[in-house]
Amino acid sequence: MFRKLLSAVLVSVCLAPLSGLLAAADDPLEWRFRVLLNDREIGFHQFRVSPVDNGERVEINAEFNVRVLFINAYSYTHQNEEHWQGNCLHRLESTTDDNGDLQRVVAEPASGGFTVTTLGESTIAQPGCIRSFAYWNPDFLDSTRLLNAQTGEVVDVRISQEQDEILQINGEAVPASRYAIEMSDGTISLWYSRDSGYWLALEAPTPGGRVLRYEPVDLPFALPVAGELALR
Repeated sequence: MFRKLLSAVLVSVCLAPLSGLLAAADDPLEWRFRVLLNDREIGFHQFRVSPVDNGERVEINAEFNVRVLFINAYSYTHQNEEHWQGNCLHRLESTTDDNGDLQRVVAEPASGGFTVTTLGESTIAQPGCIRSFAYWNPDFLDSTRLLNAQTGEVVDVRISQEQDEILQINGEAVPASRYAIEMSDGTISLWYSRDSGYWLALEAPTPGGRVLRYEPVDLPFALPVAGELALR
């Protein structure tokens, strides 16, 4: 379950559309998160969104290492490049080493639907617009099916808006909108800035009562401050 949830970690909303955010940006938008398992830092996950002709290019890199008594008990690396046109995925190519289990996914339009090719097989994912777990783009929050960039599976999801919260980020209290992505492998919680609509944080439970959490190191905007308030 832990490894399945990691692969995924890979509604009407009051958030700014990504197209507007990119149009106002002269440079690529970059997110960099430290990744923690409970309170132990285990790696990083970074996203770079660049405007290109007719859409956006998204470069994603992640690396996790879980050590137990100075022994590397689990390792994970993931590289992914996505090309988007509007709010639809146009092409995706990813490689993953999930603790020695090597995976590769290529997804692109084809006659009759979207073709997803993994090691050894190809499938037609679905006709029409398809999206990945594009946390960086708040427009994806109205999706009911999402492509898992690590496995090539199209996953049924239910996304709902939760109660607004105040996140404590780098010593600042930041007003945030919280969303839940429910799927068969578990639930992922996401937070977005109420001021700008940018993605702020992620959290997901793992087996044994542990929590996987993304804390921002670099964000593509200045944080709005809501006063001296605690996280929860």
